Amino acid sequence: MIYKYSLIEKILLSNDVIPHPFADASSSVGLGFALGCSVKLKIADQLTMEYKDVGSIARSANVSETGAELILDCLDALGYVQKKGDQYAFTKRGFKNLSPGSPKNFRNFILFCDYLYKGYIHLDETVRLGKNPQSTMLEEMSDHEWELFSRAMIDISRTNYKEVAGKVPVAKSALKMLDLGGSHGLYSIEICKRNPNLKATIMDLPPVKKYAEECIVQYNASSSVSFLASDFMNDELPENNDIILAFNIIHGLNPSENEALAQKVYNSLNIGGIYVILDQIKGIGGSSQLSKATTSYMALNLLHQAGGKTYSKIEVDAFTRKSGFKSAELKKLHAPGFGIIVCSK
Repeated sequence: MIYKYSLIEKILLSNDVIPHPFADASSSVGLGFALGCSVKLKIADQLTMEYKDVGSIARSANVSETGAELILDCLDALGYVQKKGDQYAFTKRGFKNLSPGSPKNFRNFILFCDYLYKGYIHLDETVRLGKNPQSTMLEEMSDHEWELFSRAMIDISRTNYKEVAGKVPVAKSALKMLDLGGSHGLYSIEICKRNPNLKATIMDLPPVKKYAEECIVQYNASSSVSFLASDFMNDELPENNDIILAFNIIHGLNPSENEALAQKVYNSLNIGGIYVILDQIKGIGGSSQLSKATTSYMALNLLHQAGGKTYSKIEVDAFTRKSGFKSAELKKLHAPGFGIIVCSK
């Protein structure tokens, strides 16, 4: 995102002298696709913290010099590169997020977004009908689509899994945790690391097993975290759980599906157990426009991609209390619009 404005630009923007649709409907969209293109075409792969001329960058990426220059200028506007004449180099932000040599790069998430948002050409039809007639069911996803999704989720989780683990209240007596749709399992891995008596089972569809096992090996968690290939919406849940996680799950379900899931969770929890929901929560950020943008945009995206939506704390309370949960505590996360709701049995 463009993160630096001159004083004059700030004044003109705040007074709508510069029309906000100029950025919202134009440059933001184009710059987002330029970012995806820089990774997909390996233009970003040619950059380092040292300056390189655009010609050598273009040749190494096997793209036109004109195209490379235009993409690099977009990255310059976004703050990922710095420009000196016809030479370009990463900024610190650019290296961290775009370099394949950075352990904290966000390349998989960028590629996933580039793939995902090309489907927005049909968004008007989704809005008109209230559902996407062309949406792809999970069982129809290709191996490539599963990899894009799974590795993007790993990118996102790396940014907050320690913060999240610190907000999950684990009783000393807790021994068994079930992670519904846990995919890569980073949250379970970290929670178990902090609570050595706890054992976790990731319950998710077979195509993501590969990515869970990669993370389990990477974090030496095989003694505490395992994977169960199963559909938690249609299959029975294992019993006698002390903790059940549903992270980024409820937003992909409609209200009746969430009621059904909450009831299954309640039935499979021990007395005193907790149902921990992590999601975008409507209204969590108060008057924050960034928080509102996150939850409202994600609601639209979820309707278009999966027939889901984002929920408020009041809406979550409605379907969890109907299932028997006694109380629910909301905890904010650093990411705008995101929070954890801890429901107690």
